Amino acid sequence: MKTSRILSYLLSSSIALVTMTGCMDDPVPTSGATQEQIEQASKDGLANAITKYINTGSNSSYSDIGYPQQMIYRDVMIADMPIKDPSYYYFMDYLEPLYIGDYQLQTDFWQRYYYLIKKCNICVGACSDSSEDALNLATGLVYRALAYLDLARWYEFHDSGVAAIDNDAASKGIKGLTVPIVTENTTEQQAFANPRAPFYEMYRFILTDLNRAERAMSKVSETPEINKPSLATIYGMKARLWLEIATRFRDYPEDLAEQIANDNVSYENVLGPGYALDPLGVTSANDAYRQTIVNAQKVIDSGATPMTEDEWHSVTSGFNTPTSAWLLAILMSSSDVMVTSNTWKSWVSFMAPEAKYGVSSTEYGAQHMIDKTLYEAMSDNDWRKRTWIDPELFEAAASDESVFTDNYSHLTSMSYDEWLNNAPYVGFKFRPGAGERNSATTGNKVAIPLMRVEEMYFILAEAKGNLNGVGAGVAALNSFMNTYRYTEATYSCVAGSLEDFTEELIKQKRIELWGEGLSLWDIRRLRMAVTRGYEGTNHLERFRYNSEKGYVPGWSTMFIPRRENDLNSQCKLNPDPSSKFTLWVE
Repeated sequence: MKTSRILSYLLSSSIALVTMTGCMDDPVPTSGATQEQIEQASKDGLANAITKYINTGSNSSYSDIGYPQQMIYRDVMIADMPIKDPSYYYFMDYLEPLYIGDYQLQTDFWQRYYYLIKKCNICVGACSDSSEDALNLATGLVYRALAYLDLARWYEFHDSGVAAIDNDAASKGIKGLTVPIVTENTTEQQAFANPRAPFYEMYRFILTDLNRAERAMSKVSETPEINKPSLATIYGMKARLWLEIATRFRDYPEDLAEQIANDNVSYENVLGPGYALDPLGVTSANDAYRQTIVNAQKVIDSGATPMTEDEWHSVTSGFNTPTSAWLLAILMSSSDVMVTSNTWKSWVSFMAPEAKYGVSSTEYGAQHMIDKTLYEAMSDNDWRKRTWIDPELFEAAASDESVFTDNYSHLTSMSYDEWLNNAPYVGFKFRPGAGERNSATTGNKVAIPLMRVEEMYFILAEAKGNLNGVGAGVAALNSFMNTYRYTEATYSCVAGSLEDFTEELIKQKRIELWGEGLSLWDIRRLRMAVTRGYEGTNHLERFRYNSEKGYVPGWSTMFIPRRENDLNSQCKLNPDPSSKFTLWVE
C-alpha cells in the first residue's frame, strides 16, 4: 500500500523522524498502539508540520517571522502602510526599492514558499482519499494551493511601465510564466530541469488541488481548528482564484484563447503519471465571474458573519482572537519560538503598537500608519475609521486631555501621556494577546487572520458588477457597508462606470483588509497605481515612489534568486528591478 510504504520510510529515517516530531503537537504513540494508529498519528503530525511551519521564523533576517513576514511585505509594497519612524523598521526593502534583486531576502522568500510546498507534498503523498485521512489531505492541498496562488500572483511578470525592466522581460521570453510546479511525484531529475509553468497550467493545478480538497472535506464531520481548512475556506480559496482568472480573461482575451486551447492538455509528462489536471471548463470571462459568485456566496451562506464593531475594536481580543468571521488563521501556541523566545521579533512586535516590548511601540517608533488619502476617504459614520488616529483630534488632544478621554480612551490600553507619543494615522487594529502589553510570552500568543468572510462580500460585489452590471455591484457594496460597517445606513457608492465602481470598491476593501497582506493582489490584478508621493503625503520622503496606472508596480514583481537557475537550468529569471524607479519630489 502506497501510504504504508511512505510512512514506513519516514518513520524509519532518524533524520525525518526528528524533523517530523519537532513539528508535531503530540508525540506519535508507539507503546500498545496498532500500526494503523501509528500511521494515523504520523499523518496528523505531517499536517501539523504545515501549520507549524507557517509561523516559524529563522535567523536569516530581522524580519523573518514565517509567513506573516510575507503578509507585511505585501502591504509595504503598495501605499497603504506608511511607517512613522524607520530607525527600528525591518521591512524597508520595498518602501525604498534599491536592492530588491538577487539578495538574501529574495532567496528567503523563494525558499520559504518551496519549503512550505515540500511539507504539503509530504502530507499529500502520505494520505489516501479515505475519511480517516480527509482532514490531513485537505490541509496539505489547501496550503499548497495557497502557496502556489501566492507565487503565481507574485512572480509572474507583467509590464511595469519602466522601459528598462519591460524590455529586459521581453528579451527573456517570460510572458505568461508563473513558477515551477513541484508535487509529491516530482523526481530529483525533474526538479533540476523544471521550467516555470504557464498561467493556464498553474490555474488548472490550483483548481485541481482545491477540487480534491473539497471532496476530502465533504467526508469530515468534525469542525477543524481555525488553522486548518473547512469547506468554507476552500470555497473562499476558489473565489480568490476565479476572480483572478475572470479579471485576466476580461482584460486579455488572448489569454482566454490560450487557456481554452490548453484546457484539456495532459501534463502527466510534467507532473507525473496519473496526475490529471481538472479543466477550468470556461469559455468566457463571464463564465469565470459566475464561478466567482457561486463560491463567494457559498462562503457567505456558510454561517460566517462579519466582525462587529466591538470585536474589531476590542483592546483585549481585537484581531488576535478568531471570531465567526474568520475562515483560516495562523495560530501561535505556547510552545512556538515566536512566543517563548522572540520578544521583539514577532507579529505583535511589528504590528501591535500597544505591546511595550515591540518595535512598533512608542519607544521604538516603527509604527504602521494608514495612507492619508485612504484615511480621508472614510466617513465619520464608518466605525472602522477609529482604528487609526485622527490628525485633527490628535492635535486637539495635545492641549486638552478630554479629547483623548472622549474619543480614544476606550479604544486603547495606553494612558493619555503615552498615547501622545504616537502620531496621526497610526493604526491600532492588531492587539497583543489578551491585551497583555508587558509579557511577550502572553502578548505574542495570538491568531493572525489569513481569510475572513468580509473579503468574500467584496469579491461578490466586484464579480456582480462585472457580470450583472454596475448597478448590481453597487447594490451589493452598499448592502455590505450599510449593514456591517456604518453606524448609520448612509453609505452610498456613486459610480457612473465600471471603472469608478471598481476604484471605490477596492478603496473600501483596502481599508477593510489593512495590515492583512491581501491588497497587493488587487493592485496587481487590476493594474492600479501605487501613489505614495503627493501633496500633503504622510509617506516619508525617501519612500515616495509612485507607479503608473495600467501597469503593475515594477518593484512588486518578485525576483527569482539566481541560485534557482543554477540548480534548475530551465527556470528563467525575472528582471532585476533594483534602483529602476524615480523618487517623487515635491
